[in-house]
Formats: sequence, C-alpha cells, structure tokens
Amino acid sequence: MTSDEPIVVRRDDDGNPTITLAGWGDWQRRVHAEEVWGTVVTFDLRAEEFPENYDEILSDAIAYLHQVDRWFSTYKADTPISLLRNGILPDHRIPPVVSEVLDTCAWIKQLTQGVFDPWAVKGGVDPSGYVKGWAAGVVADQLVAAGIPNVCVNASGDIACRGFQAPGEGWAIGITNPYDTQQIVEVVSIFDGAIATSGLYERGEHITNPHMGTTQVEFDSATIVGPDAGVADALATACLIAGPRCAEWFTSLPDWSVYFVKDGQAMFFGPAFAHINAAQ
Repeated sequence: MTSDEPIVVRRDDDGNPTITLAGWGDWQRRVHAEEVWGTVVTFDLRAEEFPENYDEILSDAIAYLHQVDRWFSTYKADTPISLLRNGILPDHRIPPVVSEVLDTCAWIKQLTQGVFDPWAVKGGVDPSGYVKGWAAGVVADQLVAAGIPNVCVNASGDIACRGFQAPGEGWAIGITNPYDTQQIVEVVSIFDGAIATSGLYERGEHITNPHMGTTQVEFDSATIVGPDAGVADALATACLIAGPRCAEWFTSLPDWSVYFVKDGQAMFFGPAFAHINAAQ
C-alpha cells in the first residue's frame, strides 16, 4: 500500500515504525487510476515540473497497460496467450514480448523448484502471476524515459517505484498486517525497485498450489522487495505456498529481501530490512 500523501518513516525507542506526513516542497504531484485487467492500476507521479506533453506521456502509459491485456488476458479468446492455451498458435507466431515473458517465467519456475509454474495451471499456460508486476515495472520505466523522474506504479499491490516520493525521501511502502488490513506492520523505503505482497487476506483463499490443487499455504503473508516487480510478484506467491524452504531460493539473489508473517510472528532477511536489525 502507499499513503495518499508522501510519508516519512521514523522509529520509536522500541524500533517500531511511526509514520508522519511529509510535504513535497516545490514538487508537483499527479495521480491517475486506470481500470484494466479487472483491477485498478494507480500512477503516482511527482516532479519539480512536468513535461509539456504530460497528457501524451500518460496516454501512452495507459495504452500500454491495455496492450498488455490484449497479449495476456485469458478471458479473451483472441489473445496470444489464449491461443497458446488452446494449442492453435504455432511457436513461430508467438509475439516476442510473450516469448520473453514466458522465458522469464521458466527461469522463475526453475528457481522456485516448480512452486511457481504457469504451465501447471488448469486450462493451459497462464503467466498472470508474473505479468501484473512485470507490466508495472515496464510502465514505470517508460514514464521515467519520457521525462517524469519520480514514479510509483501500483498494480493492485504489485508496486514499481522509480526516483523519490519527496525531495530526499524514497518511496515509503507499508506492509499490511495480514490479520488487520488497517494496520501497517513495517515500512520499506524504495528508490528504484519493487515490492509485492501475497496473502490470503487479499481476496480470500484465491492462491492455489498449481501441483497440489489446494489453497493451503505455509505463511499468512509474504512480502518480497527487489529490483523487478514481476519477479517480486511471482516470488511472493511462491513463498507463501512453499514456506521456510523458499529461503534457499534467495542465496543467488543478494539484492532481494523477504518479510514473512506466520501465526502473528514476523521473519525477515535482506538489505531492505537491515534497519530493523540495526534498531534491535
């Protein structure tokens, strides 16, 4: 989640996060919420001054989100992913962007020892567990390249951040208590990176083990922080299913961080949470 206003995170004497509002000085801020993929993607954009062609830049970003739907929606019969699922799209006609996404999904499948497996989904391959976060990261990069330096794209909880939320302040992203969605249990400061959380509190028992066909999970919530929103999205769900054994996946990912909640207790590791250990 993100605050409606820029926030500054401080800690009390016990190391608990406290949040105060922070002004953004002379910066301008623009927010847009776009309904797409059956959810809402929010753009939170900040700059000393926005480019004159801001409306065109935003329109291009919105158009890309809808193009992603035309590539990857499993609810439309004529998308490449639906045609693949139905076995009527030959390999040589797969759009390069779809091939690239599936290649990354194959790498994540190998990394997670098959826990994340879009090919095990009922009905055929479905990379949705990666695509939402991936698209957020692509659009964030597009906005920066177009001249908007400070960007937060929130694709229904899969969040890609670039730059700052206020002068000198990274984007402060709160991790929600899985037992009380009105409470934030920890806050992460992100400059150029991503965060994704998976938990049963989001939409009930919607997470399925692709191989077991059950909704049983090992953690109450799993938050992943790292350089790539798509990978964070996929790993959050995979960790929720796999439980503690997923820690071994991160031995080759030193830039990534993990925050688990189980039975009211938090477990965490990685650079994004080094400040907690320092405060203890």
